[in-house]
Amino acid sequence: MKKLVIVSIFFAFIFTMIVPESYGQTRRKKKNPGLATNIAIVAGSTAAGALIGRGRNGAMIGAGAGLLYASSRKGTKRRAYNSNYRRGAKIAGGTLLGAGTGAWAGGKTGMVLGGLAGAGATYLYTKNGNRYYRASNGRQFYVRNGKRYYVR
Repeated sequence: MKKLVIVSIFFAFIFTMIVPESYGQTRRKKKNPGLATNIAIVAGSTAAGALIGRGRNGAMIGAGAGLLYASSRKGTKRRAYNSNYRRGAKIAGGTLLGAGTGAWAGGKTGMVLGGLAGAGATYLYTKNGNRYYRASNGRQFYVRNGKRYYVR
């Protein structure tokens, strides 16, 4: 029994010598933080929509809803994503949502009309939003009518 304990301690010591050093104080910044979470949200909502809805139409509705949610999340706004990218993602989500709803209600013609309506409505919704900038002192602000409004 003693030999087994000593051999296991020896192998544990050898293993810790082989493993490369990893410092707990060093943080490596991810290139696209949270991107995998957004992809998982869109994929999961697409799959759920396809299972719950009627195949392709349900998948379009689920994908549109997931894309709208993923591009509007609090964490996505906090990260250094380009606001034009987020806006384009929201418009694409609204288009998918409208196309799926239109296809569910009225076939191919309904899909085209619903996609156009969804894209137009989302475009108008995102058009008048505030664009946030960062001042030299690190505070966030947005500009409306030539005046700076600081956040927080």
